Amino acid sequence: MLFDLILGRELARWRRVGRRPVLWWRDDDARAPTPQLERLIALSIRHRRPLTVAAIPDGDLPALAVLTATAPAVALAVHGFRHRNRAPLGDPSGEVIDGDDVDDVAAQVAAASARFAAAGAATPLFVPPWNNIHPTLLAALPAGGVEVLSGFDGPRRRETSGLRRLDAHLDVMRWGEAPRFRGRTRFLGRLRRQLAERRRHGRWSEPIGLLTHHLDHDPGAWRFLDQFLAQPAFDWRDWRGALEA
Repeated sequence: MLFDLILGRELARWRRVGRRPVLWWRDDDARAPTPQLERLIALSIRHRRPLTVAAIPDGDLPALAVLTATAPAVALAVHGFRHRNRAPLGDPSGEVIDGDDVDDVAAQVAAASARFAAAGAATPLFVPPWNNIHPTLLAALPAGGVEVLSGFDGPRRRETSGLRRLDAHLDVMRWGEAPRFRGRTRFLGRLRRQLAERRRHGRWSEPIGLLTHHLDHDPGAWRFLDQFLAQPAFDWRDWRGALEA
């Protein structure tokens, strides 16, 4: 089996010292309940893997709160405040750009968080769209009521400008002209490198984040995700548990 071929030796090294890798799972870009999101939550329930759904504040948050409440291991996170790309042509996508005022951004972050609270899904976890952590956004988040920041494979330190940090590292999708499944070999190879790096530096409990995008999954991504979540080699945590690992 490809899983054992690529990861077997590395996981054996972890087992020899009595360790299991800590994984957590984040999914991005939810705006409303959809068949794809319901399918994703069904995977979470079937495999008993906690799931954090990053939801866009201008979506149907009350409906999302009701849907995720049906699965105790599913939580919502704030996914930006508008999820609108304002970056100049040629720059990485982002909703905060040079010249934005810190206080104005903080007010928008606070308003987004308030929408979640009003829907009964208050959360201190913020996921910037496109994982773009602009310096102005970083400065504004604490004033906007954010306590935990989740990007993609950023600094190893657990704190960034007073915010606790919990990143994703393993995207099941490749992004280009059209999103498509990354492929088993590429995904598992990246996971092996993440595991080896933590082992070599003694960072046994440093969480590794799985990143999915339910609206963009093709059949290959859905099949692989189902199989990967079934693997018993990992210690799956919700985002709070991963943060405390």
